[in-house]
Amino acid sequence: MKRTLSLLSTLLFLTSCTGMKGLFIKDRSGLIERNKDHKVETFTETSIKELPEPLKKYLRICGYINTPVPVNANVHWTESWLKMSPDQEWRKLKTLQFNSVRPIGRLAYMKISGMPVAARDLYRDGYGEMKVKLLDLIQVAFDNSKEVAQSALITTFCEFMLVPGYLLLDNVRWEQVDDCTVRGTLVDNGIEVSGMFYFDEEGLFTRFETLDRYFTIDKNRYEKVKFSIIVDGYKTQDNLKISEKVKVMWHLPEGDYEYYKGTIDRIEFDVFE
Repeated sequence: MKRTLSLLSTLLFLTSCTGMKGLFIKDRSGLIERNKDHKVETFTETSIKELPEPLKKYLRICGYINTPVPVNANVHWTESWLKMSPDQEWRKLKTLQFNSVRPIGRLAYMKISGMPVAARDLYRDGYGEMKVKLLDLIQVAFDNSKEVAQSALITTFCEFMLVPGYLLLDNVRWEQVDDCTVRGTLVDNGIEVSGMFYFDEEGLFTRFETLDRYFTIDKNRYEKVKFSIIVDGYKTQDNLKISEKVKVMWHLPEGDYEYYKGTIDRIEFDVFE
């Protein structure tokens, strides 16, 4: 009996180190170490002068002027939900998320409530990876194709307003379309993606759309499909306005497929431990 308990304890320890959450923590630590190499900057009218007017207005209305330019952030979700296919029910998730600005990176750990299934999404240095495990031991899905890398970069791109340090990167090109619309083109490690950022009359970001993300049809089969993220509301965090309610969807030929939705509790900028 003691031997059985000892083996079980060892197994649980190894799982905590090598499972999806362990991978998330390890990769997050690696990005944080790289974030420390960058000097502290501040959003000022001078530093944002080259941005299109809708981006300037967004930074002003949300209270970012004269605050530090974030190099990373933990995004804390109050709740999050996933619909694994258009005809399935919503499943509640536990989501942990970390975004890195310099270098561009994004990590997400998602655990389905009531099921022994967890996933980890990664984008870093031009590499994208999606991994899913059962009981944190049995790999049930894995994809690190070039299509996943591009799609993972797009996911990061649509969150540029969530962590606005991204707006000042040298490898993003902005083009103002009208008073409420900006087209962005991002190149990272040889991958180029573009999308449209929409703002309301007040200046708040409301929607991102792109045709550069791949929808997985089957194993090793992908197709570019219109993709969007919608921000339904904002909340006050200290003296900042941050996105609160978010939904993500594919615009498939047969109709819109909303597959992720959630409520952000807070965004913790500049995490160094």
